[in-house]
Amino acid sequence: MNKPCVSIAIPYYAKMKNAQVFMDRLLASIRSQTFQDYEIVITDKGGMAENTNNAIKASNGELIKIMYQDDYFIDKYALKRIVDAFKGQWLICGANNNPHPYWTDDIHTGNNKLGSPSALTIRNDKPLLFDENLGWLLDCDYYRRMYDKYGEPTILDEVNIKIGIHKGQATNTMGEEVKLKEHKYMKNKWQH
Repeated sequence: MNKPCVSIAIPYYAKMKNAQVFMDRLLASIRSQTFQDYEIVITDKGGMAENTNNAIKASNGELIKIMYQDDYFIDKYALKRIVDAFKGQWLICGANNNPHPYWTDDIHTGNNKLGSPSALTIRNDKPLLFDENLGWLLDCDYYRRMYDKYGEPTILDEVNIKIGIHKGQATNTMGEEVKLKEHKYMKNKWQH
């Protein structure tokens, strides 16, 4: 059996309000894609970072497209555009809440202009894993480590992902205490 071109890695979180409704919408958007050389990898164990790492580890494709369950592809050509534009080790595409992503040298401070991990596609060649001590800033840390290892991402400056913004969204359920703790953790981790 040949390796799929893309693994669509979905860390599922059953406790999210309307979890199955969101998952059904995401799966429908995947099934509608004109690019069909993919596998779907769904994991449901662990916190946000751990669950995402489990999905990455279980992926067999040449590329890994991270998709959170409450997000989805904007149209039926989105995955094809992402695959066609991919070069190097990582790619970030635009999303409805961040249509024109760009790199910032201080991303490790929380200044994330690249967007959600659902905007991320990585090469499946000993891929980096997310820091499991983080939830709120897990993407900022991950993007910084990717940059340090591979340089800036390929930017696909067009919207291909719709971020499902709602009250139950993981980033909206984290308290200020958690956010403050993670900022301190990142400051210690990234002091040069």
